Amino acid sequence: MPGDQLLLVDDDPHLLDLIKGFLEEQGYEVTAADGQQAREALQAREFALALLGLKRPVDAGLRLLSHIKTRSPDTEVILVTDHACLDRAVRAMGLGAYDYVVKSELRLTELQALVSRALERRRLARENRDLAQHVSKARQELTKSRVRELNQVRQIAETLAGPLTWDQLLRGLVKLIWDSLPLQILGLEIAGQEMGLPLEYYRRQPGVPDGSYQTVKDLLRGQLTGDRVKPAAPPGGTPLPEMLWARVTMGNVTLAAGAGRQERFSPEEAKLFRSLINQGKTGIKNLVVFNRIKSMAIRDALTGLYNYGYFREALLHEVKKSHRYKTPLVLLFIDIDDFKLINDSLGHLQGDEVLRHVAALLTEGIRQADLVCRYGGDEFVILLSQTPPEQAEALAERLRRLIAGSVMNPAVPDLKVTVSIGVAGLKPGMGMEDLLKAADDAHYRAKRAGKNRTRGAEGVDLTEEAATDPGESLRRLQ
Repeated sequence: MPGDQLLLVDDDPHLLDLIKGFLEEQGYEVTAADGQQAREALQAREFALALLGLKRPVDAGLRLLSHIKTRSPDTEVILVTDHACLDRAVRAMGLGAYDYVVKSELRLTELQALVSRALERRRLARENRDLAQHVSKARQELTKSRVRELNQVRQIAETLAGPLTWDQLLRGLVKLIWDSLPLQILGLEIAGQEMGLPLEYYRRQPGVPDGSYQTVKDLLRGQLTGDRVKPAAPPGGTPLPEMLWARVTMGNVTLAAGAGRQERFSPEEAKLFRSLINQGKTGIKNLVVFNRIKSMAIRDALTGLYNYGYFREALLHEVKKSHRYKTPLVLLFIDIDDFKLINDSLGHLQGDEVLRHVAALLTEGIRQADLVCRYGGDEFVILLSQTPPEQAEALAERLRRLIAGSVMNPAVPDLKVTVSIGVAGLKPGMGMEDLLKAADDAHYRAKRAGKNRTRGAEGVDLTEEAATDPGESLRRLQ
């Protein structure tokens, strides 16, 4: 669990930094070392878990594994290896390793789930061993109950460890609580500054009055906002005689839960309910980290727009959907005029500012349902689903005028930046490459016509006013 001491051993400094930074974000205390430093660290303290790089010479890694298990049997060991051969894996398991991952197939979220399971096994093993040392015959039933509770907590931890959506997280948590406790009503609400939130999910048994149901919802929303004062006579009616409430916050996300029934809750049931909700905190953290990593993979680092790879996937999806449902689809291909001259005249830092500024204007000028991406270099694309061609053409021209009339940098008032835009609509029989080529060709016709223009796929000039020379202001700055 977060706060545990982890030992990370590998001769690859890049891998050490990557895994160390990720695990520290999860709340673990991580010591990174090579083989020799690892032995010195093991002399100084006990580690809950060791992530051990296993590569040639293989015997050296296995000797370190044997040393760790001999010196500290409770330390769980996960191998990170370039060699996924079965005989080496079996040999390592025989020496006490918990599991292994292949370095070329390493996924950080999967590694975090594996680390959580290994630490949970260590914790359960230590607790069960301590219980076995002190338990008497009269406490055997209590021990069995505790093991069942721990297994339930572990079950929810493993269920929520994967890269879920917010809806899957909430529904999965409700199902696990509902299956673990006899309840008549259960509700969870989650809110925060994350895409897809807020969400709510409720379950109730037949016979629960509507007034009680509505009152539970009202009170739960008060829990979600931090207002924990229960009204004496809420307008929706009276909740069930026995209620449990819980609220956890992770970063900017808050989860609130309420559960009720007619019979009194035992202290063990109340504790289990709170434990299950606290496990939801881990699920929230995992999902926030996963979404952050996913966003980094599909976003352009400079502009924050979706990148080329994401655009290709979205374009293929939208083309198939357009053909299937017979809905219009239009693609805009946008290129900054004389961008090389901007870099040559003002430097690449100013060029980067121009890219960010154009990206912001394009984002502000489209609908929320439209998709704007950085295609590469100084080129952008906008995917307009369910948009008639005439509306798309009007939007393209409006974006061209917006950029041409904007002030890119108040410190350089003479800097005027323009774009050339090509517009193409999807036609029967066209594939994604055909649509992309049509929009690209239209954009080149706009360039050849003098730049700062908007052209349709049929060669029609959509520019509503005389275009100025986009390079004139740049040449004055040279």
